[in-house]
Amino acid sequence: MNMFTHISLPLFLILSGCGLFDADPKPLEPIENFFYAEINNEAFTANYVSAGIETARGHDFLEFGGSYKSEELFPYSEKIILSLIYDEETTTYPLYNDATLTKEMGFRIPGGSYNEKDGDVIITRFEFPTDSEGFVTIELEELEDGRKTISGTFEMTVYLSFRIDTACPQQEQDTLHITNGRYLMELNDRRE
Repeated sequence: MNMFTHISLPLFLILSGCGLFDADPKPLEPIENFFYAEINNEAFTANYVSAGIETARGHDFLEFGGSYKSEELFPYSEKIILSLIYDEETTTYPLYNDATLTKEMGFRIPGGSYNEKDGDVIITRFEFPTDSEGFVTIELEELEDGRKTISGTFEMTVYLSFRIDTACPQQEQDTLHITNGRYLMELNDRRE
């Protein structure tokens, strides 16, 4: 036996006993993400959710929402988006479109919106005007494995901003009352 074998074999046995070379690491428990609301008293249950937070221009900007991608009307989809400046000390946030903050944040627009899309093209957009009211509650939780989740409730009223397709499902609407919103989802924390 050479010197390398004398050193490497005991070292491998010690490290493998520590669990560094486990063949079957334990998989992470899946997070049961959901995003639900009622839009003008009709159920909206997202089949895709996303949530992310990042630091931008000195603020922690949180954006999250849910999309419903229709199999019957493919590639049609609907999406509710909520975005705000996050503060760890706050649990309830008013939703409003702050023109001063929007200018400061660039393309990141605090508030809420609803979009209908045909593939990648937004065909209808409903937005939060500056004088509208709504709210979102947020609870951020760090799990034992280091992942983070956000959960809470929301309500808002959004108004038609533009429509380029008159055959979309919300074609008869110019105001959407989004109520009884609730969500739980994994948070992608990209803060510096």
